[in-house]
Amino acid sequence: MKKLWMGIVTATLFLSGCSSDKTEEISAEEQAENVEETEQKAQLVEEYTPKKVNYFEIADPGRELSELEQELLREPGIFSGDAYDEVKVNEALDQFPDDLTPEQYVEELKYLFTEDYHDELETLLHFDPTVDVDLARPDESVAEFELKKVHFAILIDASGSMKAMSGNRTRMEAAKEAVLEFAEQIPEEATISMRVYGHKGSGSKVDKDLSCSSTENLYNGTFDKGEFQKSLQSVQPAGWTPIGLVLEKVKEDIPANVEDVIVYVVSDGIETCDGDPVNAAKKLASDNIETVVNIIGFDVDDEGQRLLKEVASAGNGEFTYVSSERDLKEFMRAQYQQIKQDWIDWKVEGQLETIKVKQDKVQLAIDTKQSMVEKAVREKQRMEAAQNYLKKRFSEAGHPISEVYSLVSKYGASKYHYAEEKGSQAYRESVESGAKKFKEFDEEGSRKIKELNEKN
Repeated sequence: MKKLWMGIVTATLFLSGCSSDKTEEISAEEQAENVEETEQKAQLVEEYTPKKVNYFEIADPGRELSELEQELLREPGIFSGDAYDEVKVNEALDQFPDDLTPEQYVEELKYLFTEDYHDELETLLHFDPTVDVDLARPDESVAEFELKKVHFAILIDASGSMKAMSGNRTRMEAAKEAVLEFAEQIPEEATISMRVYGHKGSGSKVDKDLSCSSTENLYNGTFDKGEFQKSLQSVQPAGWTPIGLVLEKVKEDIPANVEDVIVYVVSDGIETCDGDPVNAAKKLASDNIETVVNIIGFDVDDEGQRLLKEVASAGNGEFTYVSSERDLKEFMRAQYQQIKQDWIDWKVEGQLETIKVKQDKVQLAIDTKQSMVEKAVREKQRMEAAQNYLKKRFSEAGHPISEVYSLVSKYGASKYHYAEEKGSQAYRESVESGAKKFKEFDEEGSRKIKELNEKN
């Protein structure tokens, strides 16, 4: 019995030793297989080759592009935009290997879903928010007269009838004041002359020859109020009315280098010296110098108006009848009232054009921003949907696909925030530039209009 027990123990020990040796042998084999499998997997990961990526180019971006901006130039994925097809997308996702890193999965998703941002990026990089509206100012329009070298010639009737009263003043006093107001409004670069006629002798027949041959230039050059006023005050009504003579003599007052001449004849009556003012006006207007003869008839009867209209017509000008000091001053004021209207038009046109340019730039900023945002959102949603699909496919715990969501979210957010920031900046700067330009038109136009109103 004792021998039997000892045999059983010995056999048990032997079997236990064999079992232990076999267990150790299996563990070693499994370990070898595991190492080999790990090495194979590592080799597969190392052998992963990402898809070739192409990028758009932008000419003269103005600075070195950021890493994100470079990424925004990536050419679109095969399922971007309207090319998205869920069935084909899932077929492509089914081809994804199960042993990529999270970053490599993201690269594969980019290859499929990256949107095309290069047009929007180019717009933002080259975006100029400056609202630049350049309208020729009325004073610059007047400067065109400077280029043409304009001369204003004022011819003042000093016949005896200018002594007649018009209201509580003589016709001559009213005419002087109106002429001075007009002279103050001519362009600074223009020249002006003042010639008087019929200022010698008297209205008697004995002095007719003297008076009818009398005309004198009292002022010529650029306008100087003091000197012009001094010359104007020296004019005193005296004799007859040689309009034909003064229209012939005014040629002597016109500078040699001018191209345009505007003549204003102030008279209270018709030619009384047997001259031919119609023919004289016609000759004056037909000279090489472009000349316009305007007649201002001051308290003239019907026959006088008819004859003076003929003179004005012959001189390619206009006849205006004024019956009082107020009418005469209003006529003279109307000559520079147009300048004021030009400033009003300039101001309004400038402001309207500013609004239009600003709105165009603002709309471009809004559209560009919105387009980028929509693409970034769509791209992110499609990548997240693909990640969810792959997560169901690679359902084992700890698979790298579970880490892809945060990478995709961060990638999409970076594009979204770039669009928001740069698009809003373009919008804001356009609005600010537009407001500044609008204010410039308002201030300069209002200042000029105020000055003219004060003079008026």
